Amino acid sequence: MADGICVFAENYNGNIEPVVAELVSAAHVIKEMTGEKIQAVVAASDCENLVRQLNGSGVDEIYAVKTDRDCMFQDDALSQVIAEMIKKINPSSVLVPATTIGRSVFSRVAARLGCGLTADCTELLVDKREDGSFYIKQNKPSFGENVFVTIVTKEGFYPQMMTVRPGVYTPYEAAADGKAKVEYLDDIVLPESGIEVVGVRPASSDTDSILSAEVVVVGGRGAESEENFALLEKFADKLEAAIGGTRPLADTGMIPFEHQIGQTGFTIRPRICISLGVSGAIQHTEGIKDTKLFVAINEDENAPIFNVSDYGIIGDMKEVLQSYLEL
Repeated sequence: MADGICVFAENYNGNIEPVVAELVSAAHVIKEMTGEKIQAVVAASDCENLVRQLNGSGVDEIYAVKTDRDCMFQDDALSQVIAEMIKKINPSSVLVPATTIGRSVFSRVAARLGCGLTADCTELLVDKREDGSFYIKQNKPSFGENVFVTIVTKEGFYPQMMTVRPGVYTPYEAAADGKAKVEYLDDIVLPESGIEVVGVRPASSDTDSILSAEVVVVGGRGAESEENFALLEKFADKLEAAIGGTRPLADTGMIPFEHQIGQTGFTIRPRICISLGVSGAIQHTEGIKDTKLFVAINEDENAPIFNVSDYGIIGDMKEVLQSYLEL
């Protein structure tokens, strides 16, 4: 019988990605209801180092495969290894970061296992059937920004597999003396890959800058003009803040998609958030969590953004920013 909450320990350049700690938090939410053990799977040429990082991370068990070469970006080969690991472990659920690597590898894993894969979940809830078995309600936005849906894996089909959007769960803070059971699956071998990595270049935009920023300035439709956006950039530079935005700003190309905030973008947890010309639709504000200070500027006194902000200024963002920048 399937048992266990499995977390994919995504890694890069010898380090476990920070998003894995968020998945561990989500796994603990499930564990509170089901009582299952939390498992981590990792496959890499330097997996001993990665296992050390995972020890004490809040997982109960670590399953590792040491590969004979670096398999990063060789998704065809890595997905075969991960699929074989999951078959052997037989968890009831698998949590995957909704990153480029997570999506690419686990779409292949799901095909190999013949199971479903829910993409971009923003909330995981546990419920119980009449027979006492547990299942996961996989909540996510759909059809752009218009619908919020709950997906449930068909009864009797395991594992329940889902990608979870970065930023929606607070990273798990494990005890320093935590210790996990470690098992190396030596009988699983990395196959040849049809993918050759000829070089690696850093991304042109840094998603981490907005996910980790303590101060974020967010622009909405009111910032769409070049003049207003230039003022927003100067304001953010003066505050040493990261710049985020709503979907319209991303659609126009004024900000990269990696800086779009909301149900169809990313979730941020800044200490201070300042919204400029943002109406405050739920699809956007759902992407801002645990903010200590939320300030909103909008010329519409009935804008929904004022219902979630701590302080509001009713006025034209251009006039407000010009007055501030002249100080």
